[in-house]
Amino acid sequence: MATASSPSWQDVAARKQKEVYDAIPSAWLVRRHLLNGHNFTDLPMKCPHIMSNEELFITEQRAVDILAQIHSRAWTSYQVTLAFCKRAALAHQATNCLALIMFDSALERAKELDAYMAKHNRPVGPLHGLPISVKEHIYLENTPSTSGLISWADAPSPGDALICKVFREAGAVFHVKTTNPQTLMALETHSNLFGRTLNPFNINLTSGGSSGGESALVAMRGSPLGIGTDIGGSIRGPSGFCGGWGLKASVARIPHSGLSGLHSGMENIIGCVGPMANSLADLQLFCKVALAAEPWDFEPSLIDIPWRDVKTEDLPERLTIGVLWEDNTVTPHPPIQRALKETVAKLRAAGHRIVNWDPQHHAALLKWINAAYFLDGAAEYKNTLLQGSDPPVPMIEWLIDTESKPLRHTVEETWKSNSERDRLRTAFSVQWRESGIDALLCPVNPACASAHDESRYWGYTAVFNATDLPGVVFPVTKVLETDTWDESTGDVKGERDELYRRYWNEGGWEKYKDAPVNLQLVGKRLREEKLLAVAEVVEGVIRAGNVTDRTEKTEEYVKETEMVQSRL
Repeated sequence: MATASSPSWQDVAARKQKEVYDAIPSAWLVRRHLLNGHNFTDLPMKCPHIMSNEELFITEQRAVDILAQIHSRAWTSYQVTLAFCKRAALAHQATNCLALIMFDSALERAKELDAYMAKHNRPVGPLHGLPISVKEHIYLENTPSTSGLISWADAPSPGDALICKVFREAGAVFHVKTTNPQTLMALETHSNLFGRTLNPFNINLTSGGSSGGESALVAMRGSPLGIGTDIGGSIRGPSGFCGGWGLKASVARIPHSGLSGLHSGMENIIGCVGPMANSLADLQLFCKVALAAEPWDFEPSLIDIPWRDVKTEDLPERLTIGVLWEDNTVTPHPPIQRALKETVAKLRAAGHRIVNWDPQHHAALLKWINAAYFLDGAAEYKNTLLQGSDPPVPMIEWLIDTESKPLRHTVEETWKSNSERDRLRTAFSVQWRESGIDALLCPVNPACASAHDESRYWGYTAVFNATDLPGVVFPVTKVLETDTWDESTGDVKGERDELYRRYWNEGGWEKYKDAPVNLQLVGKRLREEKLLAVAEVVEGVIRAGNVTDRTEKTEEYVKETEMVQSRL
């Protein structure tokens, strides 16, 4: 707890936020008038005094393509790193997504990697020269890991998290750490320590949480590949809110050791480290590199399963896709209903079989996991905030007051809880087997992206943490002016459903203007490779006939950039 002689939480927060802004070179500061408006995804195009067309081109590419250019020596790591440092600086000024800037050390590391390439004519590893961003609470040597808490404002990382160690040895360049919410336990990235992170598509909406800094940065192309974490939707929700790709693997598949945060040592429900990017290929890259290092030798809780190369041609020609239209607790908003209907229609037209999924176990699974998050009645949360005189931000205050019941579980009650978890997982698994599905298609959230302080339901993601099934989210469409409630929409199902319907009705499509709309695919436990292969098929079906190939899209982007800059 703060004393009369110690700085106030406001002083600590002001210092931390100033440190971030002071680390941005003055030449990369945005002209004030360019920060007017609500959608900042095109901000880099409007800053020719900061980013060249070549740098814009570089930062629009997939991580796998950037690596190909670096490894062929067409681009240098310094050239690529400088471009992403600039774009990250722009992203922060628009969305407040960075918790720590490491531009100087990143550029020095890039020079070292270029020197190695020049001397040996080969990369140091598969990620040689690639900038990678890191969620703030993940340990990275010589950086703080605060979990958005005032009392941990200068808490040092004791070294690299295993995932960061693996990637560093593979040649990655770490250029920024990104914001996460106070205590981490929220689908909105907001803390007293770092402030609020905004959605770059519409700053009146949240970028999600708890990996909301990552999702905003990746959406702004300030990073080609980010490291997030997920215990209830913290990769999938933010990726969905910001139109990106994100993967939550099953527990014990991807290295997870080396994180700050509350819940340390709790094994009733365990979180996951995972990738956030702008393409499926980059999710695969992350997993392949992480598992090629045989991390189970360093983290004994991991399962010794190397990455299995599953291709689309290895799948059945006719997939069976289950569809969760809604979970019978909260009705998805109109843009999400439309995205599901359009995707299902395209899958059927492509010859795939659709099975309607009955959410018969979802409410019980969600009830279980909500209790599992707070087995101590949120005592650790309350005490930690009290120690730093760190008043809970609105989402955390609501969480503690509403979702942390009963007050405290006894040891015997935790045993009973774990037995219920296993019973529900078994019932869900039997239902999956009987349905014969290859994957389950469903919403990411009831809202395409929540307005600030309105992220109050995570049932569409947390259920799959409770069942320990892998989930991948991917972009499908965006909010349209024609999005309205369908006549077939059923009656209000309860208080939470009524709340989310009111959220939409308060402004309709205009409230969510420009927001992307993502969907989620869920696979069988420890079958991440097959899940991503199915996602590749689904993405191909969605895009078929209405999207140009990557080369044409890049050429169109460059032309658009030149037109925008010529008007400035």
